Amino acid sequence: MQVRGYIKTWTSWTDLNPGRRFEACEMSRRSRGNGHHWEWLDATTYARGKELIPGLLRRMRAMEEDLKLIEEQKKEVEDKLKMVEREKKELEYKVGELGKQKRVLEENRMGQRPRENRIWGVSFLSMGLGFLVIMMMLCILSNWLTFPGGNSKKRMIN
Repeated sequence: MQVRGYIKTWTSWTDLNPGRRFEACEMSRRSRGNGHHWEWLDATTYARGKELIPGLLRRMRAMEEDLKLIEEQKKEVEDKLKMVEREKKELEYKVGELGKQKRVLEENRMGQRPRENRIWGVSFLSMGLGFLVIMMMLCILSNWLTFPGGNSKKRMIN
């Protein structure tokens, strides 16, 4: 028997010897021929173990595959989340810019309102003064029509 390299302890996961440990030199793993060190450390697996362990191993491998799939899906969701967060930031920035534009427009509009208010104020004041002038003229005219010649003649008589 040749021993080349280190002797290591391995575990068999075949259907015939599930979980059974053995020793082998490194060369026996590479070349399956005779003449290399190889020896079982554990007794043979019981029949019940031979029935249960392969099924458990298949379930474990299926769960590992499911886990890999879930991790891939998680990564995809995280990537989408990052993209949505970027879009959210862009939209928040645009909303901020639109808010600034709205404030500027409102300030411009408010700046025009006092001017409009002044125009209306001047218009009402002009109309009021015009009305007052017309009323005064009507009073003077009605007084003149009622007393032609004024009160000067009455003073002369007395």
